[in-house]
Amino acid sequence: MNIPTLFGNTHVNVTELDENMPWFEHMDEYVNVKSRCLIDYHDSDEHYFKRMLEEASAHFANGNLSERVFARATTGDPDAILDIALRYLSGCGMRKKSFEGALLVLDSFFDPACTETPYVGDAIPRNLKAQAHCCAALAYFEKVLATPEERVGIREDEQRFRRKETMDLGVGVPPFANFALALRHANESVKLGLVSPVVLRAGFMMRDIGTSLGVDLSQMVGSMRFRPLWRALDRRSEEIYMDERTRRRKAAVDPAAYVCAADGCGVRGEERRALRSCAGRCPPDLKPHYCSKECQTKDWKQRHKAICKPGSAGKLPSITESEKSLALRIFELGDSVDGDDTEDAPPPVAGHSGGAGPSGSAADEVPFRLRSPGPGQFVDIPAPGAPGGSIRITSNTLDAETLRDIREHVHMRARGLGAN
Repeated sequence: MNIPTLFGNTHVNVTELDENMPWFEHMDEYVNVKSRCLIDYHDSDEHYFKRMLEEASAHFANGNLSERVFARATTGDPDAILDIALRYLSGCGMRKKSFEGALLVLDSFFDPACTETPYVGDAIPRNLKAQAHCCAALAYFEKVLATPEERVGIREDEQRFRRKETMDLGVGVPPFANFALALRHANESVKLGLVSPVVLRAGFMMRDIGTSLGVDLSQMVGSMRFRPLWRALDRRSEEIYMDERTRRRKAAVDPAAYVCAADGCGVRGEERRALRSCAGRCPPDLKPHYCSKECQTKDWKQRHKAICKPGSAGKLPSITESEKSLALRIFELGDSVDGDDTEDAPPPVAGHSGGAGPSGSAADEVPFRLRSPGPGQFVDIPAPGAPGGSIRITSNTLDAETLRDIREHVHMRARGLGAN
């Protein structure tokens, strides 16, 4: 079972479901969409998802066929209109998934001139309108992320439904052209009080795209219209920082210890400047230090990426040169600049950098590499009988990998002697 998380799906086993519960095709996708669009991101967890599955099963089992829901929607029933949008977004109860179909019925909440269903935007509560904005944000966001094969179907739907907004924008426009519309709806949802998972995903991708363009969008005049969304991102980032601070307190992590942050490394520094600090945008008190680039890369994937780039939206959509110009116009940034996708790469590290050196070749020798002289790094090696139960190897020229190799080499020799 796929459970929606903030930026993707997590596989979990839902064992409490009644085996006799009616199951409908794409019902899990229908609930996924609801979890991404209709609730605050704090509430999106396994238990809520299970309850929503049970509610969805009962909803469809009670004769809520799409034809009947459509009939209610044409009379101006806002819940039915939103339900139709959810079905289009998920494909549940429909012939196929259609983002354009979802946007067409959602026009009833935003466009007084809509013709598919009656306009109800002035008569619905704030929370329902916020949910509709989230659904629209998801529809546009999916257009941005669509594969070339999916874009063929999207173009066909755009020609079939002939929505006014789509016709004005142009059928088959470059995918990124939909991104500003996704942001607009996400921002409106925040203004109405709902910060859903899809709102944060769109917002964090906006931030990451700005980074790829070499600018801080939060400081640009053109992006100020998204200020409520920026504030929601800041609040979410601070929550992530606070969770990490709590984790460190519980783990009794000493912020002053000169220890490489990568799990299992064990290399320490005689001084803090013997290690390299992350040069990313993480807060100073959460900034890890590493003995080598290799350890930074390892820790980045395992833990630190979530702190240094909180809410990161993953790999950015491919942006052509023409779409770069569009992105810059969206945020009024001026001339285009090149921005490679470095989402999965850790930021640079500040501090000393080691140079390559000669390595040993004899079978029983430990290869070694030299770094520029500086504050010493050291490893402790368990040694029964030694004072304190260990010996310390310190060097201000050997690099961290070599120190780890020496430690492993000593371990292997000790095990070999013990076997003899």
